[in-house]
Amino acid sequence: MNEPAHNVAPYSLGHALRDVARDLHTLQPPPMSQRLRDAVRAAGAPRAEPPARRVKTRAWAAVACCCALVGSVVLMLQPPRGARDEADTSLQGFVALVPTDRWPAGTSAAWLVNAELPSERLAALGLPYDPGRAGDRLPAQLLMHPSGEVLAVRVLR
Repeated sequence: MNEPAHNVAPYSLGHALRDVARDLHTLQPPPMSQRLRDAVRAAGAPRAEPPARRVKTRAWAAVACCCALVGSVVLMLQPPRGARDEADTSLQGFVALVPTDRWPAGTSAAWLVNAELPSERLAALGLPYDPGRAGDRLPAQLLMHPSGEVLAVRVLR
């Protein structure tokens, strides 16, 4: 038997959501009591400081920032303690490859690079050389100018 055809459009989820949204827009929240309104306003309102106190606080903050800035600049401009003494003792044992007047002076930059040298290079530096150990590599430190020029070498044994 044939069932009669219904001309009813299916009720989709989209239709249901539109109906619920329309109903929600028409609803109003329940009235709030005056006591509750006052409590909400008091909780959300920022506490007012007297203007004079606010200005004093900002002034002290500015003074503290300036003092910290000046102090840090003074500390950065001072050479480290004992830097001159350390420089004099740490350069002992180096064999100069260029005249020492071309070495960095004072707090100028220089690089100390760890390296290995073939032992036959000792003869070129004027140091004692054992031909029987020509294939050995020796640990060394190179004092280098920032331009890449090797200024001095120190052999570590």
